[in-house]
Amino acid sequence: MSGVWDMFRVTVFGSDNSASRTGAKAFDPTRDIPSLKGKTILITGAAGDLGRQTTIDLIRYGKPEAVYIADLPRSEDEKQAVLDEIRHEAYGDRQFQSVDTAEGDETHVRYLDLDLGSFESIRNCTRQFLDDNARLDVLICNAGIIRMTPGRTADGYEVHFGINYLGHALLVRLLVPLLLETAEREPEAEADVRVVIVSSEGHVFASEGGVEFDVVKTDGASMSYSARYGRSKVALIGLMKNLSLQYPQIKTVAIHPGRILTGMARSLQKESLLAWLTKPIAPFFCVPVATGIRNHLWAATSPDVVSGTYYEPVGVPGTLSAVAKDEAFHKRLREWTDEALKGVDVPLTDRA
Repeated sequence: MSGVWDMFRVTVFGSDNSASRTGAKAFDPTRDIPSLKGKTILITGAAGDLGRQTTIDLIRYGKPEAVYIADLPRSEDEKQAVLDEIRHEAYGDRQFQSVDTAEGDETHVRYLDLDLGSFESIRNCTRQFLDDNARLDVLICNAGIIRMTPGRTADGYEVHFGINYLGHALLVRLLVPLLLETAEREPEAEADVRVVIVSSEGHVFASEGGVEFDVVKTDGASMSYSARYGRSKVALIGLMKNLSLQYPQIKTVAIHPGRILTGMARSLQKESLLAWLTKPIAPFFCVPVATGIRNHLWAATSPDVVSGTYYEPVGVPGTLSAVAKDEAFHKRLREWTDEALKGVDVPLTDRA
């Protein structure tokens, strides 16, 4: 099946976000998000549409102790604007002295600089988080890109693979010790530490082998942008599968958000002829961001989550491509990642 047909099929006929789907959960954040009192959450890409709205709803309905927004570095004024918007949406017109100071049931909200295309930035972000926190209950790996222009990360990897997959793989490795410590602190029956990895049904765009490891350290110009994107998303499913086996103490799942008109999708319409041609019909097949983040929220909070599962909206075990289900691929991915991250994935508690 051609990459163009795959993209058209996913765009128009892929999984939707409606609770009317057979087996879908009628998830209502106002009713179904449990208390998150005392919990600490870290979300990558939380200055963007999906991450920001996920943050707002978790704060508004779950009231966690703290939420850390990890996103690209920006000016202090721009960071403050993001934090102010989240505070206003979560609390309405209630006024507080600072978004960093919790009063009563207010959640601490902090901004962390994070460039997933830079190992140095990932380590600095993680170090800052660890300096501030003695626990981490939920890690949501939400950030991601899709673009047509080939390119490389600061460390030389194709940008989709380097940012969407490898950057998150390093971040998770650096935070696993704290995730495990948090799980061990709780009574076994109450332990509920999670990693939510945002993949996509676009993982079907990957080649039959999943990832061509001999070309990931190029700009990927020889491949279509859908193939570059697809291999990063199938790698994220492999990351989820490997983590769920390595760390059964942590509930690790991957999700497809559904078809949502985010800023990233609108940006792609400027680059992709297919995305531009389907723009007039997109509203008929897409949902607002506030609806589209329900699978994020469900995966981060629902008691029905089963570790090691890929979910489509909302809370429905999704259809995986053959390579995404292939344990041999998961093993190759883990071994390649071990080698690629050797030295930079040393826990920060053991290495300055």
